[in-house]
Amino acid sequence: MVTLQNISREDVRALFPPLPPRTNKGDMGRVLCVCGSYDGQGLSMCGAAYFSASAAYRSGAGIVEIFTARKNYEAIASRLPEAVFSLYDTEKEGTADICSRLCEEIKKADSVVLGCGLGRGETAREIVKTVFENATVPLIIDADGLNIVSESPVLWSLLSAEQKARTVITPHPGEMARLCGKSVGEILANPIDTAKNFAKKHGIICLLKDHRTVITDGSATFVNQSGNPGMATGGSGDVLSGIVGALLARNTLAEWADEGRKSLSPTLYRTAAAAYIHGLSGDKASEKHGQYSLTASDILSEIHSVIR
Repeated sequence: MVTLQNISREDVRALFPPLPPRTNKGDMGRVLCVCGSYDGQGLSMCGAAYFSASAAYRSGAGIVEIFTARKNYEAIASRLPEAVFSLYDTEKEGTADICSRLCEEIKKADSVVLGCGLGRGETAREIVKTVFENATVPLIIDADGLNIVSESPVLWSLLSAEQKARTVITPHPGEMARLCGKSVGEILANPIDTAKNFAKKHGIICLLKDHRTVITDGSATFVNQSGNPGMATGGSGDVLSGIVGALLARNTLAEWADEGRKSLSPTLYRTAAAAYIHGLSGDKASEKHGQYSLTASDILSEIHSVIR
């Protein structure tokens, strides 16, 4: 079993070589963010969709599409006019029609970010099932996507072994506890083995968020060394999901800077790099604002300086 304790700055830098003069947005990848919800009673989770999509753009994605409730449109578009939108209205459309359109958008994507602020109602459950049934590109599952899977673990059977190998989950300890049927205390007592065992059992990559985030495919394991306690704030995880989505959507494959690591999964590599970028963005933001005052917007605003 291979255990590598951290990812180097050189490894991350290898993902951002100078761009060829004839680069087009298709080369940079299309990220589909199936995120955000509106419950019909005035509760909107549009911020989750905004943060994941914005982080994907800041991390180099060429096109970012948001599949979300129609009533979220104005709030998100006013902050992120660059996004492409595919909107649904649960009051006017049947779930089958919504999922049929989602299938068409999945076909265009180079990666799919699923679950940020999605909600846990019947439409959200059908959306998650639809993505599991149709995704053939890297899939990043977070937040409500994970909560829905924890309640319906049979969903894992909808993913082929090949698709599982390009699937990344990004739980915090509470979500991991629900996925594993354990207490949060048990997760925190042994986060590395918990993440490794879950990743190996399901054939996926697990990014378990903690004060030192663990990224593993069940064999090779990284413990991220960037980041700080101030990043424990609403929206921070959505930013991370967007970074992962962007790095996994890229059509070109960079290689590890370390020759000894080149046999490892490129999906694992990029996921670990995303965690490093996210943490370093939080570190830069905390230098300006302090840890107590840190927000997801602050983390988002530093991604470009980290990559630069």
